[in-house]
Amino acid sequence: MIYIVIAIVTFLALILYGAMSRRRIYKEIDRLEAWKMQIMNRPLTEEISKVKGMAMIGETEEKFELWRQEWDEMVTTHLPNLEEDLFDAEEYTDKYRFKKARSILMGVIQSLEKMDTRIKEITSEINELVTSEELNREEIVEAKEKLQETKKYYLTHIRALGQTATLFDKELDEIKSLFETFESLTVQGSHLEARQRLVESLNRISVCKTKMQGVPELLVILQSDIPNSLKELSAGFTEMEQQGYVLHHIGIEKEIGSLKELNEIALNKVFDLELDSAQKDMDELVQKMDQLYEMLENEVHSKQFVMKEREVFFTNIQDLQDRIDNLKHETQIVSSTYLIEQNEAEMQKKIEKLFHKLESRFMIIQDSIDEKRESFSVIREMMEEMQKQMEELQRSQKVYEEMLHNLRKDELDTKQSLKELRKKLLEARRMVQKSNLPGLPEHYLITIGKAEEYIIEVSKKLDEKPLEMSDVSYVLNKAHEAVNDGYEETSKMIENAFLAEKLIQYGNRFRSSYQSVSIRLIEAEIAFRNYQYEDALQIAASAIESVQPGILKEMEINLKSHV
Repeated sequence: MIYIVIAIVTFLALILYGAMSRRRIYKEIDRLEAWKMQIMNRPLTEEISKVKGMAMIGETEEKFELWRQEWDEMVTTHLPNLEEDLFDAEEYTDKYRFKKARSILMGVIQSLEKMDTRIKEITSEINELVTSEELNREEIVEAKEKLQETKKYYLTHIRALGQTATLFDKELDEIKSLFETFESLTVQGSHLEARQRLVESLNRISVCKTKMQGVPELLVILQSDIPNSLKELSAGFTEMEQQGYVLHHIGIEKEIGSLKELNEIALNKVFDLELDSAQKDMDELVQKMDQLYEMLENEVHSKQFVMKEREVFFTNIQDLQDRIDNLKHETQIVSSTYLIEQNEAEMQKKIEKLFHKLESRFMIIQDSIDEKRESFSVIREMMEEMQKQMEELQRSQKVYEEMLHNLRKDELDTKQSLKELRKKLLEARRMVQKSNLPGLPEHYLITIGKAEEYIIEVSKKLDEKPLEMSDVSYVLNKAHEAVNDGYEETSKMIENAFLAEKLIQYGNRFRSSYQSVSIRLIEAEIAFRNYQYEDALQIAASAIESVQPGILKEMEINLKSHV
């Protein structure tokens, strides 16, 4: 049963495949038939007939016969053959020979594409031939007028063209010969080739006219302007040397010789009508001449700079010498009191070394100017470099001077700080005296004693010779910490003692009612008499807070308000 079902399904699938394939092929045959009819109905005959209006000779006649023959073959032979191929493909399709039918249709498609392409080519060739003939008739008149204008321009400017005139004369003759060839080809019916000759003639006329317009200016520049400029350049160089300029680094004779050779090369290119290349050479030549003029001008400006700044440099060197001497003297004074660190001491030696180097460099510059050993541009560069070094030296001097000043400043600042610390410690003592405390706890006396010791140590450090400010600063920081700690501990101790005394007095009212409070207050009084004010405060506060919470906070607020 399963096999029967499979067979039935397979049979139905084959029938469906066959029906669909036949339908697709029939549709393709219809499309190709329509394409064939479209090609057959093309108006190529009318296109070919356009040529009949032209003189049927030579190339025109040959092309006309070729196009007509190709079209006749398409209509009478190729297209009917394709009709038979389509009929065969249809028969093969009816017999379910789809592969064979598709192969025939592929050949038909290739043939139709080939004919379609060739028809477009023929149409384009016809249009090109007809258009060429029309354009030739229209443009030949304009071309002859342009040739006449160019000849007239040539005759008018023949003297300005110099020896290039013979080349232009020859070119005009060749263009005239092209016109004659054009006329001959037109008579022969070779309109396409005649078109090529006409276009070539128009291009050569345009190029010839452009070159005629460019040659005179190039000749004037290369034969007159540049040679005169080179002479002026050489004369100016000689005059500057006589005025004391050192110019051997320029090598003017070699440079001018090279420029003359380049000028000759450019001129020969003009004589050969290679104007674009000649223009490039001339631009390069002018650029090199400008560079030489700039070098000479730079020497003039450099001389003005050197002669002006020479005295300024001399004055600056003298000022530097005076400042370095003063700096050396001040260093000796400061070093007798302060311990100058190694790197700072080396800075002064470096400054002196740099100055001697600058002094030697200035002497070399002086000799170069007086003995004319170097060009002014080179001397200017030396002076500009020396100026940078002088500015660097001045900055180093300023840094070193500020360092010496800061050493003294640090000493004065330390003495002022020490004065303020003593004042703060004295104020702490006065606070203790005013508080009428029964005594002072041991830890407080140690803290105050440490602060006094650091103040004494700072004073001793300031009296040492040489003065080591790094050690002084270290001890001063310790003194600050100790004095601040002592002052804060003084304030806290007095506050605790005051609150403890007030709480004990306030708690007396609870002694008879609360035995536990009475006992704790006795402990607080013992601690108070032993100068343990913080412990006394804590004991009294815990006793009274047990029967009247918040009393300590209230007393602290009242104390701060009173203060």
